[in-house]
Formats: sequence, C-alpha cells, structure tokens
Amino acid sequence: MFLPAAPSPRLRLATIRDCRRELAKVYIEARRGLLPATEAARLGWLLQTLVSVIRDSELEERIAKLEAQQPNNTRQGRF
Repeated sequence: MFLPAAPSPRLRLATIRDCRRELAKVYIEARRGLLPATEAARLGWLLQTLVSVIRDSELEERIAKLEAQQPNNTRQGRF
C-alpha cells in the first residue's frame, strides 16, 4: 500500500549532478517498494527532461561566450 510521504524539504535541482542524485533516490525508493513504479517512471521522466533543459542551457551559454570572443563578431542574430 502506498502512503504519500510527508512534505519533503525543497529540492535543489539546478545541476545535472543534483538531478542524478534525486533520480538515484527515486530508484531506491521504487526498488524498496516505497514508491509505485508508475510514480517512479513519471518522476524519472521529469528528471530526465530537466537534465535536457539544463544541458541545453549550459551549451547555449558556452556557445554565446565563444561567439563573443570571436574577432569581428558580426553575427546579429540566429538564422
């Protein structure tokens, strides 16, 4: 029987490492039967989506920095 857990403290999910740590917790809870598989799958999907957003954002920042370092940067916008 699944009982909702007490409200947990605010999660820090600002980095891929944070998401990896939380995904490991979800996995452990599911393996122990403390979290239904459907809920674990939902949370895993959300965490993976967040990882993709973080990764894309980090790449965007890195590209912008590299472009700004180029001499005679005449690129005014994208496409």
